[in-house]
Amino acid sequence: VACGGHTPARTRAMAAVMAASRTVTTLCRPSPSAHRRAAPGDRARIRGAHPGSFATGFRLSGGHRRDASLTCARRRALPFAPKRFLATRTRATDDAASGASGDGTSSDGLPPKDAQRVVLVCALAMLLASADRTIFSLASLAIASDLNLSMTTVGILQSAFLWGYGATQFVGGVAADALGGARVLLFGLLLWSVAVAAIPASAASPFPVATLVAARALFGAASGCAVPAAAAAVAAYVPRDRKSVGLSTVFAAFNCGSAFGLALAGGVIAARGWPSVFTAFGGLGVMWAVAGFALLPEAAKRRKLLRKPSTETREGTIVTKNEDRTGWLDAVLQTPRWLLGQLAALAWCHACVNFGFFQLQSWLPAYMSRDLGFTLGGSGLVAAVPWFVCAAASFFSGKVADAAIENGAERWRVRRVAMRVATLGPCVSLFSLALLNKLGFLGGSGSATALAVALVACTLATQAVAIAGFHAYLQDVAPARAGAFLGVTNTLGVFAGIAANVATGAILQKTGAFDLVFVVTALVYLSSGLVWEKNMRGKPLFPA
Repeated sequence: VACGGHTPARTRAMAAVMAASRTVTTLCRPSPSAHRRAAPGDRARIRGAHPGSFATGFRLSGGHRRDASLTCARRRALPFAPKRFLATRTRATDDAASGASGDGTSSDGLPPKDAQRVVLVCALAMLLASADRTIFSLASLAIASDLNLSMTTVGILQSAFLWGYGATQFVGGVAADALGGARVLLFGLLLWSVAVAAIPASAASPFPVATLVAARALFGAASGCAVPAAAAAVAAYVPRDRKSVGLSTVFAAFNCGSAFGLALAGGVIAARGWPSVFTAFGGLGVMWAVAGFALLPEAAKRRKLLRKPSTETREGTIVTKNEDRTGWLDAVLQTPRWLLGQLAALAWCHACVNFGFFQLQSWLPAYMSRDLGFTLGGSGLVAAVPWFVCAAASFFSGKVADAAIENGAERWRVRRVAMRVATLGPCVSLFSLALLNKLGFLGGSGSATALAVALVACTLATQAVAIAGFHAYLQDVAPARAGAFLGVTNTLGVFAGIAANVATGAILQKTGAFDLVFVVTALVYLSSGLVWEKNMRGKPLFPA
């Protein structure tokens, strides 16, 4: 590419460039204030250039781009020798104003309608993931009656799911980041639905406890990808300014799944026996795994990510891409101390949230039946009410968070307020529940029972705000590694869930009541809030 007054030598040099590279980006109507220098091999976002402008190893001027057809009225010569240019790579989009790429995708997520389809597919998959877990929490009472199991054994069966679930969290997160979160989630749904359908056969074996433990562990292993895959799908395919709503929608469906499973399973178990509910939900999951994949946009079916995970761009800054490759051990040893502290704090907060969530998801029907006196079918219906409230709180918290950010609030401060609600709310509710139950105010009358259900609903509703807190914060500070890191923290959270289930079974076996269980869980939530308040300030974790 040349401008008026060029020499024959320069013309020959530029002809060599065009012959070797085939396409040269031509910059028309340059803005002098937009010039920035990028080192060879680096990729940079240029201050003042149109959205989507990038340069690799040469001087880029902001302005409209043209194909190298030599038709531009004003052309600029390359400011360096052809050899240097040939050692570099360029990347530019055809529609800078919209951020669209050549295949119709967006540099900041899919187009709105396609992003909504991804969220819908993931949301229904997460609904089934939660429903498949909670049907066992309700059916466990019937299974324990049929097989004459103690509460300690029931606690082991509840935690067996988490043994497999924790084993595949990190692998599921890495696979989701590498292969696409939506695809990995649907493949996991297919596998765990088959495992759910196999639970009745496991209970009918000569060694029912051992085979049930194995079936539950396999179910957990297959569903270990669910949370990190859903998070990775939102991170890759949903535009940045809609991530809170996308995450809230997915996790609201997840919480609705608990209500859906409990409301439906109680009646099915009472009418047709507990094996039928596992067969029905397993078949439903297989059908949605196939249908959901057909509904995915083409970009979500065939592409890994819409943004390069190692590059983070911000207006007004130049961010480079490090081409070096180091081993994981070297990377760990070179990790700054402040980053290790941030990761440890995030892991602790997630573990505490999971401690309470898995405990309530597994034992809420038992609390309704043992302490509040509901029947098997009734406990399922009543236990579903707090989960519906939880789903609503999860969804609307995301909308409120996005609205606050759009109105100018700092992202990390919005996340901090959300985490205050998500930790102090359950803490106060559970302490109140334990205290009122200890004083005898929650037994006997209908109003007392309604108060107990209301406190449980408040616990679940406030902890659900963590979706707009912890999960959205992770998208803010580590968008390219959200799936993998969530896999790590969720693995630690699974160990917390195992401890919660085993400890709950042991406490119930010894005391016969949930009072101490609620006190312990309230203290766990409180510790999570204190750690978050001290450490989280919105600092990016993995700079490119």
